[in-house]
Amino acid sequence: MGRKAVDITTKRTIILLRASGMSQHEISRKLNISRNCIYQTTNKFNKLYTVATKPGTGRRSKLTDRQKRAIKLQQVRDDTLLLNDLIRYLQTSFNITVSRRTVSRILNEFDMFSYVAPRKPRINHRQRYSRLRWCYQHLSWAENDWSNFIFTDESNFEILNRKNRIYIRRFRNDLKRFERSQPRVHKGGSVGIWSYLTYHGLGPIVFYDGSLNSDKYIDILDHHLPTVYEKFLPQSPRKILLQQDNTRPHVSIKTREYFKKKKINPIPWPGNSADLNLMENIWSILDDKLLKYNINNAEQLKTALKMAWMEISHDTIQKLFESMSKRIRQVIKRRGFASHY
Repeated sequence: MGRKAVDITTKRTIILLRASGMSQHEISRKLNISRNCIYQTTNKFNKLYTVATKPGTGRRSKLTDRQKRAIKLQQVRDDTLLLNDLIRYLQTSFNITVSRRTVSRILNEFDMFSYVAPRKPRINHRQRYSRLRWCYQHLSWAENDWSNFIFTDESNFEILNRKNRIYIRRFRNDLKRFERSQPRVHKGGSVGIWSYLTYHGLGPIVFYDGSLNSDKYIDILDHHLPTVYEKFLPQSPRKILLQQDNTRPHVSIKTREYFKKKKINPIPWPGNSADLNLMENIWSILDDKLLKYNINNAEQLKTALKMAWMEISHDTIQKLFESMSKRIRQVIKRRGFASHY
């Protein structure tokens, strides 16, 4: 293997130092390069008046342009293929052996890079149709049309296990890198919360123990739903639209009877549509804010949740409602499949 070529900046420095009267020996000691390199550089400059490397020099690529395009085509056809899969493809199809780094570099030349695939719910054909129908029904809605819309949802927060990833930046050889790991605890305790989101603000956090069932859900609605109407009905003279997803406690016979008795008609909601429910974004924001709190038990978690809840600004809520039209258009563009929200 040949030695690494001297960069263009060093070559120019050699010419300038020689022009100033410095000897080859002095330049060699100053720049830590061989005297032969200095001689070759000055000799080339005296003949060609340039120190630039000729185009086309260096080792030729092991793969032809056609073979590179074949690698790209395989990756486009199946974006889950690993570098080792592409290496085996080259071996069987072209009888060529290359390294993982070579394959990665070729894909980068085609502007193809590695990403973590986002976790999205699996949406079947019926759900796609339901999502598209719902989005087309609300496609023409303006921002003020959402002012009488109430998003509701519940979530579960664990004492140590965070929902979102934690990114850290450290030195490659840092011996303490494992001290800043993301702790995970099996059955470390959790807290269930329910709340709602409107164009005018957030509702209160309602804690519940264990898993949510119909009785607990009805009790939550009975105590907190009237305050929603009292608080936001004067600001929204039109009919209030209550949203809830299709989990079992929400659509059980007992819950439907409760809604019928109270003369409440929740709007039809397409299944597996977390990307259309703004409360999902609120849970994610809340989870990020919990990182700055030291939480060791359920009471500390509840206190941290209340404090983090108060930190969510009205500007954040407004931006979420402004994104509804974009979400709807993206679901339609993706033919009912999950959007990036």
